[in-house]
Amino acid sequence: MTEFLMLTLVGALMIISPGPDFAIVVKNSLSHGRASGIAASWGISMANLCHVTVNLLGIGVVIAQSVMVFTVMKILGAAYLVYLGYKGIRAKPALTSARVSTPTVAPKRDRNGFYSGFLTSLLNPKAALFFLSFFSVILSPGTALHTQILYGVWISSMALFWFILVAIFFTSPIIGRKIEACKHWLERFTGGVLIFLGLKLLSSEVA
Repeated sequence: MTEFLMLTLVGALMIISPGPDFAIVVKNSLSHGRASGIAASWGISMANLCHVTVNLLGIGVVIAQSVMVFTVMKILGAAYLVYLGYKGIRAKPALTSARVSTPTVAPKRDRNGFYSGFLTSLLNPKAALFFLSFFSVILSPGTALHTQILYGVWISSMALFWFILVAIFFTSPIIGRKIEACKHWLERFTGGVLIFLGLKLLSSEVA
């Protein structure tokens, strides 16, 4: 029970801390609506499960000790964040960029939302380090494999729940009415945050 409470506390602090995942969910929610924000939340959760699987297979330690692998992850992750940020800062006012949800456009936006959340989290080397420390420091050596799997699913579910709440908050009618006039500025700001996080990731010493 102590182990479970510890991983829940550490996991919650990591999940709610503002970072690339939070920024990408807000960006998708503001740009394309609630469904896209929720799709990004699912993408982040699935990426977390990938990190969990990598560590359960013992690959996480190998990756963490490889400077080349972490450097490649850092460059790819930073480049993707800058790319998303650039798209965000080009947001246009609602009057000049009407968003029409057609049977073909909406599913495409949802898929793009999922992929953006998935890749943002998957290519984040700091997320990989978190899950490595999660499995090597927080969990005791005697923790059964099925318990480790359940812990990993639990952390991923926490992330999914939190980011869905974020998407719902930023697309709620009350918030929507308050920010409608300046929504494109918020999208641009979020884009700027993504670019900043990408450059910060690129210049950081992760390995």
